[in-house]
Amino acid sequence: MSNEKGLDPAKQQTQRQWNLTPCGTGDFLRDIEPESVAYFDAIRYQRYQVTDPWMLQKVPFAAAAGKRLLEIGHGIGSDLLTFAEAGAEVHGVDITPEHHRLAQRNFAVHGMPVDLRLGDAANLDYPSDHFDVVYSHGVLHHTPDTMRCIGEAYRVLKPGGLLIMSVYRRFSAFHLVAKLLVDGVRRRRLFTLGYDGLMATVERGADGRTIKPLVKTYTGRQVRGLLKDFSSVEVSVAHFSRDHLSVLAPLLPRSMEKLLEPALGWYLLAFATK
Repeated sequence: MSNEKGLDPAKQQTQRQWNLTPCGTGDFLRDIEPESVAYFDAIRYQRYQVTDPWMLQKVPFAAAAGKRLLEIGHGIGSDLLTFAEAGAEVHGVDITPEHHRLAQRNFAVHGMPVDLRLGDAANLDYPSDHFDVVYSHGVLHHTPDTMRCIGEAYRVLKPGGLLIMSVYRRFSAFHLVAKLLVDGVRRRRLFTLGYDGLMATVERGADGRTIKPLVKTYTGRQVRGLLKDFSSVEVSVAHFSRDHLSVLAPLLPRSMEKLLEPALGWYLLAFATK
């Protein structure tokens, strides 16, 4: 799967988006040697300390020590490397060639072992009952095959194994206020791009026209429905910043962010046991 040819159109857009704008990259890297240790470490610092500090609090990286873990949609390998450094045996699959290449480089410069595969999570090339943990952060809302991917995650998990996944939340401040109300209605981009095009622009580098990745949102009930085959499911809400209120942000003190996160957060985070 080295290019877009033969893929579902939505998956072609996924490849196009992240081949051009790999996950986690940005202008903050301009003065750092590309693909060096410092480069990849700066991406992780930006992720865990600036944009998504909730992840180190809510994702149990250390709990995966000694376990065989698969990441679906590994991106450039930031989270997978963190699991590896915590002592997990790590494997990853991603549909995007540039992600695959960069993740290989990330692990190589850090001197860490990994098994990475370029492929579609709707058809995992792993045996059944093989992994202790399957992890997927911010990925499964970008595929038309979300349910099939979860079915594959279930298949490759050992009995008692754990799926950790996050998807975008419909009833969040970011979706309802920043995207729909401000970006969509006030700036009229909902009328020029349509809803699907507007939501595509959630991802850095997407214009909603020529680069238009699929972006879905979910309710907590829908996530539980997706995970109905698992024996137990816990769903929580994560990631709220007053910046998600766009022009209304100055009205809210920063001190209120944590208190309002369960009501207004952008991610639904699920822990499902097979």
